[in-house]
Amino acid sequence: MKWGRACSVALGMGTLALHQYDTHYCYERFNRNVRTLFAAVRTVWDYKVTLTRHPEMLPEIHTKVAYRWYNICCRNSGLYIKLGQSVSMQNHVLPPEFAALFATLQDRAPTISFDEVCSVIKEEFGASHEEIFSEFDKEAVASASIAQVHRAVLKDGTPVAVKVQKPNIRYQMPWDLRCYRILVWCFEKTFSLPIYFTVDNVCESVSKEADFKCEAQFTERARRDLVGKVDNVYVPKVYHQLTEKRVMTMEWIDGVKLSHFDDIARMGFSLKTVMTTVFQAFAHQVFISGFVHGDPHPGNLLVRKKPGNQQNYEVVLLDHGLYVPERPQFREQYCRLWMAMVLTDFDELTNICHEWGIVDPELFASMQLFKPMLNKKKAIHVAKVSRLELVQLQLQTKERIRELLSDTSKLPLELIILARTMSILRGINKQAGSIVNRINIFALAAADGSIANRSTRLRSIHRITFKFRLWLIEAAYYTTNFIANVRDWLGLSAAHFEHILEQRMSDSLEQKLGFRFNFNSTDLG
Repeated sequence: MKWGRACSVALGMGTLALHQYDTHYCYERFNRNVRTLFAAVRTVWDYKVTLTRHPEMLPEIHTKVAYRWYNICCRNSGLYIKLGQSVSMQNHVLPPEFAALFATLQDRAPTISFDEVCSVIKEEFGASHEEIFSEFDKEAVASASIAQVHRAVLKDGTPVAVKVQKPNIRYQMPWDLRCYRILVWCFEKTFSLPIYFTVDNVCESVSKEADFKCEAQFTERARRDLVGKVDNVYVPKVYHQLTEKRVMTMEWIDGVKLSHFDDIARMGFSLKTVMTTVFQAFAHQVFISGFVHGDPHPGNLLVRKKPGNQQNYEVVLLDHGLYVPERPQFREQYCRLWMAMVLTDFDELTNICHEWGIVDPELFASMQLFKPMLNKKKAIHVAKVSRLELVQLQLQTKERIRELLSDTSKLPLELIILARTMSILRGINKQAGSIVNRINIFALAAADGSIANRSTRLRSIHRITFKFRLWLIEAAYYTTNFIANVRDWLGLSAAHFEHILEQRMSDSLEQKLGFRFNFNSTDLG
């Protein structure tokens, strides 16, 4: 008994000592991941055990799990803030309990002290900030998950933005990524979802994001691809002589965030026109240049009055740390995929999906479009989503997602980060009231990108032909709708049947997924 009691005391004291040492000297590398793994075990228990015993508790379980992971993100900070911000943009997939709560993380990234900023600058440049800059603001103007930005002035009087990495990141990131691998493996085994194959690509991309020399190279590539190629789009220049692995100096930009719609209106610009430019810029990256920004949330998109022409606007792309370099073969296939989706060419769609090891082309296309796509002729680029179709998609996704990938070795790794980009862009459009037809913009860019290496004359003919085919589909779609409206006006419609079906489908959705579909919001952006 004495030995047992002594061992228990020693174990308790040792655990406490380890906790204190890790907290004060090791940047909580151990504690943070223990908290995360413990939360993961509790989450698996909630969904696999508690839910099985008490299926009626699903809404409560969603809420409890959402708060659990929200608190983990806030307490662990760093990369976990980025994870939480990504969750907030998945409002088309996750239950509403998650989306509403995690949206508050967009402005929750903590800042580090000015002394820590000075220390990082000294370590990277071997000189103090006073020796490098004539002015340096002590308060950060922006703070993100791995870095914060300060306004400074060079010795020649040029205002610049200095991005400084938070000192904990380089110590915490390797541990966080190992923990991430463990979590993904556990969730794959627990929920039978083929997701572990993505971890190498994600970890490599996140590691590059923490190297500001890589970001400087990505920024230069983005400048070459966009500035002068897409109207009213700008990428700040980088001061390479003042850029190291953990400090990056860029051109200072005054502007307002894309999400500040009222401020854009007060500047005298049409939000729809500005949003169209945003989507044209990313369509150019996805389908033509083949080098895609992986984190286009509203904080990374500024709107300013165009220098030299104050009556016009300019969209400025910031934070180029996460990018998707597309292989030429994939870019060409992705162009063909989008053309097939909008032209409802299911043979071509099926061929591409099979090349990628995807056995459910309809579900995959719906996930790309964020709209239900059924195996029937329909002008998907202009059609509104019916309430019944949206409920069916959400209900079937849970049942079909496991069988979506027959061979993950064939799936292009570009789709992993690209899916994040497309999802964030859809979320931005939805927040603006689905003000632009993103599918149309992407489809036209895909048509251009499919023959990007051909002559200008041939590209023009191809674009005109593609637009004509889209017009024919639109004409058939609107004609069908007109006939249906006439029948409804004459009392020949069976609309009440659809209402009954919608009601039954919604009841089924609530029973299986634990939340009731909101019929007042059927536009997926």
